[in-house]
Amino acid sequence: MKEFEPIDPKQKKRKKKSDASLGFVIVIIVLCLTLLASLYITFYSLKMYNSIRDEQIEASKQVTYTQEQLDRMLEEARLESQMITEARFKDELKDTAENNNGIVTMLRKLYPEYFVYYDSNHYVFVEIDESLPQANYTLDNLVANQGFIEYHKDGQVLSVKGIDVSKYQGDVDWVKVKESGVDYVMLRLGLRGYETGKLVLDENFETNIQGALDAGLEVGVYFFTQAITDAEAREEAEFVCAALEPYQITYPVSIDVEDLYNDKARSYGQSKESRTQCAITFMECMKRAGYKTSIYGNLNTFTKLVDVNKLGDYDKWFAYYGDDIYYPYEISMWQYTDKGRVDGIEGDVDLNITFPVN
Repeated sequence: MKEFEPIDPKQKKRKKKSDASLGFVIVIIVLCLTLLASLYITFYSLKMYNSIRDEQIEASKQVTYTQEQLDRMLEEARLESQMITEARFKDELKDTAENNNGIVTMLRKLYPEYFVYYDSNHYVFVEIDESLPQANYTLDNLVANQGFIEYHKDGQVLSVKGIDVSKYQGDVDWVKVKESGVDYVMLRLGLRGYETGKLVLDENFETNIQGALDAGLEVGVYFFTQAITDAEAREEAEFVCAALEPYQITYPVSIDVEDLYNDKARSYGQSKESRTQCAITFMECMKRAGYKTSIYGNLNTFTKLVDVNKLGDYDKWFAYYGDDIYYPYEISMWQYTDKGRVDGIEGDVDLNITFPVN
């Protein structure tokens, strides 16, 4: 059977939406904003009303009021709190419209206790678990510099600059990559076929790892998993260890966990518990073999595919494209674009940074 590789998210093209679809989306957004306005105003009006009411009641203990006077004061407080809340909501809505931030940005402001994102035509709300290690970065310290993002603190650059590469980048001039200022590379070592389950080495892996090491780059690797049992996760770890045996690497071996959105994929419908356990099994095998390890994923991975509460002891390599990160928990590496440009590589390449530990 012909071996099919997983769909590479970097190769996907966005479908053009028809005018009718766009109109429908606009209507939905308007309805959502109306509903949000109502909920927001009701909730915060009640909250502010209760606060003012408590102040009035406390004051009434020191000054004598008739019941009629007290009722009138409470009604005035309720109306005042509603007006203030409406004004705040309008300010949020105005900021969203002026800066083209979108409804997701506004929802994140309104619900800071939730991890909010848009996926498969739905807005997803995931309550933030304060017991997990929280974000180890400050957004204000992220600085764009000649196409790269750096982490600055007290006048120093504390982050480390990296890229990740697979066969899709073609032939790479690793000396030029090193001279461009890149410090490390995460190489795709291989994958498990999403239909056949066959373990496959990336076509350019051996050339890439030898070239990167010879150029003086720090090297890590990642493996695209389709393991659906513990036995298959161990098999993948053994495959990776065998491929790495001739080389000395200093960066992590990462397990790449993504959803293919394809009902032909062998992992289609796999439970969160199973995916989480397979990832843990793989990483524990790599740790016993003496390697650093991590798990790679995006918003969908760390909210729907795996149970992040069970992954507190493992480093996270987080994919989120933009100038800022939106993730409440600690990460070790951030993949911030798939449109980077680096000397020595033709075309686009993923750019990453690692963070200092606070």
